[in-house]
Amino acid sequence: MTDKRYQVFISATYLDLREERGVLLQALPTLGCLPTTVEAHSQSLSTMVSIRRRIDESDYFILLVGSRYGSLMPSGVSYTHMEYVYAATKQKPIIILMHESPEIRAVDLQEQQVEGKLKFSDFRKVLLREQPNNIFYWRDSADLANLLRNAIPALIRRHPSVGWVRVGNSAASAELEKQCAALKKRVQELEQEREKWLASTAINTENLSKGEDLLEVSYRCKAYAGGNCQDVNIKTSLSWNELLVSFGSHLLQPQTEDFMAAKMNERLQRNALQEVQREYPKTHAVVEVQITPICFNTVKMQFRTLGIIQKANRDNDQRMWWQLTALGERNLSNVMSVRRVTSRPTA
Repeated sequence: MTDKRYQVFISATYLDLREERGVLLQALPTLGCLPTTVEAHSQSLSTMVSIRRRIDESDYFILLVGSRYGSLMPSGVSYTHMEYVYAATKQKPIIILMHESPEIRAVDLQEQQVEGKLKFSDFRKVLLREQPNNIFYWRDSADLANLLRNAIPALIRRHPSVGWVRVGNSAASAELEKQCAALKKRVQELEQEREKWLASTAINTENLSKGEDLLEVSYRCKAYAGGNCQDVNIKTSLSWNELLVSFGSHLLQPQTEDFMAAKMNERLQRNALQEVQREYPKTHAVVEVQITPICFNTVKMQFRTLGIIQKANRDNDQRMWWQLTALGERNLSNVMSVRRVTSRPTA
């Protein structure tokens, strides 16, 4: 017999939904679910790397909507909005618990600025348009527990998931684990041999683009304007040094390929809103800024060919890992070093 549990990510604004979030954290375990959430958002794009990982690991996604849009990312969209977009993009089964009349809640629980009120209104419109069949309305915290008792079992029936299963140990599973460990070790040995062979093969890099040479970087994102959302493709120009700085300091230790791409996305997101507004002037926020796969692979292979990065292995992890080479560390140090400014003699 197995005991299955499902991991559920709870997305909610912080200040206006403390009590309601607590209700969800207490109710979900009684329904066979393991809740996970982020209690408070720090003002850092790197926070989204951790959030996305938690959403990826979750079976289901609950969006709790009260009367605030939430703290903003540099792109102009809130963290809560970004979490919803990411979960929808990953096709996670979604439940939206939306307050039926946010305007009647206490004033201190509502958005105080006009811009925040407009963005919150636009966000509700997006949810009503994109998720009409997954929205459940509530008025107070007591409603939430009752809603979950019906909504969660129905969600699990409609969208069965693998979940988490506790199983007993057995001699057969122990032997299987032993064989898997031996195979993983052999794969790592072959990868290391391949990397050594590649490193020993001299490649003329004189004619390769590098340093302050510019690369046309293609990325895509979602642009919001007046409650509407559309996918847009944008191009910008970044130097190879700018791209190296975006992820290089994090690759002093091995990092996953997804992490490397996320750091490039953070660099692109810095100017994404202004770049999108050049073509779509009414855009007020952009989300899900992602370098295109072909462009990312071009950057990755160029840095590898230049001897800046190399593949790294991690035990019991089949994801692609990368790390700076000694040459890469020297290049990064040269780019990021702060030069002394020589003062001019006064007349």
